[in-house]
Amino acid sequence: MKKNVSRILGVFSGIWLLFSCTPDDYTYRDNRDMDVSSVDSVALVANHVMVLADGHAQLELFPKLFTREGNQIPDSRVKDEWLEYVSESGIRLSRYFSTSDASLIGQTVTARLKIKGTDLESNPVTFEVIAPLETEYTSEIIIPVVFHIVQTTEDVESFGGEYKQEQIEALLMKLNNMLDGSTTHNPVGVNTHIRLKPALYDPYGKKLMEPGIDRLTVREINVENRYEDFLVGQHLIWPVEHYMNVWLISDREMDVDDFGNKISALCYPYYVNPGEGNAPEGIAWKEYDGSELSAREAGVIYKLQELDNIDREFSNSGGLANNELGYYIGQYLGLLPTCHLYGVGTDFCDDTHDYGPDENAVDKNRQWYKEANGCYFRAENIMDDPRGVHCSVSREQCIRMRWVLNYCPGRSAWKSDFAFTGK
Repeated sequence: MKKNVSRILGVFSGIWLLFSCTPDDYTYRDNRDMDVSSVDSVALVANHVMVLADGHAQLELFPKLFTREGNQIPDSRVKDEWLEYVSESGIRLSRYFSTSDASLIGQTVTARLKIKGTDLESNPVTFEVIAPLETEYTSEIIIPVVFHIVQTTEDVESFGGEYKQEQIEALLMKLNNMLDGSTTHNPVGVNTHIRLKPALYDPYGKKLMEPGIDRLTVREINVENRYEDFLVGQHLIWPVEHYMNVWLISDREMDVDDFGNKISALCYPYYVNPGEGNAPEGIAWKEYDGSELSAREAGVIYKLQELDNIDREFSNSGGLANNELGYYIGQYLGLLPTCHLYGVGTDFCDDTHDYGPDENAVDKNRQWYKEANGCYFRAENIMDDPRGVHCSVSREQCIRMRWVLNYCPGRSAWKSDFAFTGK
């Protein structure tokens, strides 16, 4: 009897819940075909204000179509055959524009969107066709890199063992894809011709058991002085004239709060060779006096556990979460952030998007797609905020990086082959 009563009550409860829901509790999706006559107005926005004439870079034009009620029509319901992209100069356009025509370099293109068979026309969008990377910046630079993997015995024994060589190989591939732009068609993205290659020999000329990997397992890791004392005491700062040092340090217990900003972000090149001029803006450069470089001046310290972290959101306090390793390698090579949390900032590269959180932008500029300077773009530059894909280096960023590699102490390992030959 009790079971029957319970069943009856359950049925009535379900019916009551069903009819007590308001229309706002449901999300309706209208998948019916839409007719072009439903379009009342159109707008156009680009993902950049310039595009390289290298045949690979690609500028995207985003169409926005609206109904009479002012509602934007979802992209999934917009048919390509409705749309026509035109330029005032007669250049042939489509949603994706790419060119290798050198005669267009220096020209400003004005584009509009039209709805075929109607009088509807969008606002104008302009972009400039710019020169590709000069040949003087396309010589290959090979940087020998060593990943110092520092774990605790508890980390190894209780959390899956040593960080695997295969994972480091995948990481290195990702970093090199980032530097060559092979996974993106960013409008200003270039192949930097900078490559990271795993070192084969240690500072004593002994061949490494695993290419590019130096392992250390200890009971405790001293975090004082931002790991400086620990790295010096363990002889983990390999000669900067032969190696790019990357320390992957376990901090599973989160002994360091805000690891990215307090530790990793300190890896800027601080020194310049005496007498060198035209140093990139935005860094308080000092002439090198020959003193030994500290860990933060000699390489990148990164939290090991962050390598497998794919959830990179803005923190609850409004600050940035730890970024990907590629972001800090960008800093190591002299690049500045493109995302600015507090007020307007700049990375001193005119071909990147400077932006920050914006309450009026799509998703408040806290997701992969951002708004800035009239553009709507995917955050794919390596110096974008943590909520990005980090697979592109711009032309001006590349030039800046190469200046650092040529004129900054602690960044000259690529000029030596000791890490590959042991002599």
